[in-house]
Amino acid sequence: AEEGGSSFLLAPLLRPHGPRDQPLMTGEHSDLQRGLLAPPSSLRFGSKRLAGIAVLAASSIAAILVSRTWAIVAVAFIAARDPQSSSQLQQPQSSSQMQMQQPPPSPPPCARQIWVIRHGEKSPHPAPGSPEVHGLSATGWSRASHLARLVESGHWPRFVALFASDPGRPPFALREVQTVQPLAALLGLPVNDSFAQSEGEQLAAAALLAARDRCGAVLLSWEHCRIPALLRALGCGAEHCLRCWPDGEYDRVERVELLLREEPSGAPAWRVRAMPPAAEGFGGDVEGYRGYECVDPAHVATTRCVMPDGTELRPPLRGEAPRVLDMASGREAGREAG
Repeated sequence: AEEGGSSFLLAPLLRPHGPRDQPLMTGEHSDLQRGLLAPPSSLRFGSKRLAGIAVLAASSIAAILVSRTWAIVAVAFIAARDPQSSSQLQQPQSSSQMQMQQPPPSPPPCARQIWVIRHGEKSPHPAPGSPEVHGLSATGWSRASHLARLVESGHWPRFVALFASDPGRPPFALREVQTVQPLAALLGLPVNDSFAQSEGEQLAAAALLAARDRCGAVLLSWEHCRIPALLRALGCGAEHCLRCWPDGEYDRVERVELLLREEPSGAPAWRVRAMPPAAEGFGGDVEGYRGYECVDPAHVATTRCVMPDGTELRPPLRGEAPRVLDMASGREAGREAG
C-alpha cells in the first residue's frame, strides 16, 4: 500500500512513454484508466526514500502550524490580562520611544560653598587725594579681572551671590567692592554691600542662608584682618581658618562647605565643613607689605586670629592690659622666635 501510494502521487511526473509500457489496470470503473501508468520498477526503490522525505516535510509543517497557534494563544492570553503589554509585544518600540519612556536623570547635588577672599592689592604709598587711597591699585584691578577669568574659564564656580563690605561706612574702603565688580558684570549679579566691616557675624549668617537657599557657591570679599573672625562666624574652626593674614598675602582663598544631614528625629540639620585652602593663582606676597598690620592697636579691637608663633591676637578682656606685638614679626614685644 505504501509503494502504491507513493507511485500514485509521483505518476504524473514519472509517466513513461514507449511501446513497452502496459496499462496497470483495465476497466471503466478504475481511476487509473485515465492514462496514469505505474512507474518503472527501477524507480520504486527511490520512491520509498521520497515517501520518507514527504512525511518529514509534513511533520515540520505541522510543527510550525502548532507553534504559531500557541503563540497566538499566548498573545491573546496576555491581551486579556494586560492590554498595554500586548500592544508592546505586537509593536516593537523604536530607540527614540524607549529613550522617551526612561526616567530623566536626577540632577547632581549642588555644592553649597562659601569662598572668602581678601580684596585686591592696594598701593603702599598712595598720593593724597588719589583714588588708590581707598581703592585698588593698578595691580589690584588686574587681580579683579583675573578672578573673572577664573570663573569664565570654569576653574572657579559660577557664584550665585557676591558680598563685600559697605564702602559708605567706616573705614570707607572701596577695595572690597571693586575686587568683585568684574565678576558681578560677568555673572549679571548685584554685589550685596549692606554689611559694614564690623558686622562680620551678620554677614556670615546672610552668606550661609544664600548658599543654602540658592544652592550654590557664594563669594565674600573682605578685609584681611577681619577674615579669621568672619571664618569663625561661618563655623570654621580649622587651624588655617584662624591664622592671621600677613599684609602682603593676597592670593589665599579660604572655603567652607555647607552640608545637610538628618537628625535622629528625622529633622534636617546643617553643618559646616572646612575645605582645604586654595589660591587665586595671580601672584604671591607683595613687596612693601611684609608685616602684620593686624597687630596695630587700631585693629586689635576687631581682630581675632592666631599668629605664626601661636599667639592669639584678640581684643583684650575686661581688666586685661593690651599686649604689645611687633608689627613686623607678629610676635609679642621681647619674645624670641621659637
